[in-house]
Amino acid sequence: MRSMRSLLCVALVSFGPLSACALRPYYRQVLPPDMSAMKPAAAGAQGEAVLLRVVESGTERPIPGSRVILTTNRGRVSLVSDQEGLVRMPVTPELLAENPLVEVVLPPGVQGYALQPVKQEPEAAPAGESVPQPTQD
Repeated sequence: MRSMRSLLCVALVSFGPLSACALRPYYRQVLPPDMSAMKPAAAGAQGEAVLLRVVESGTERPIPGSRVILTTNRGRVSLVSDQEGLVRMPVTPELLAENPLVEVVLPPGVQGYALQPVKQEPEAAPAGESVPQPTQD
């Protein structure tokens, strides 16, 4: 009877971390489809970045101060969302190849979250500079 109790305790203690891992998305799952399908060799050497918004589940209100953590074999990438819930996640060959779990640590009082890709507008030319126009011959 005592061994069954010990076995049950071990099972319950193991279930918590395993279920937490099952609920976390992988890196490629939070990237937009065009980037998640990218081969690691196709990503630039310096990499790119994707803009994500951390929002509350259900209400979709931004969650400022959320920590987004990617733990890899070489180290850890730790990001914090700004006042609008925005976080700029790097897209590098190493991260694409390893595809780590994405851990989100929420501020106190927040129960659930979602990561939404934010479409970035192309950067405009600085004021005073003209943008070259195509010519027709």
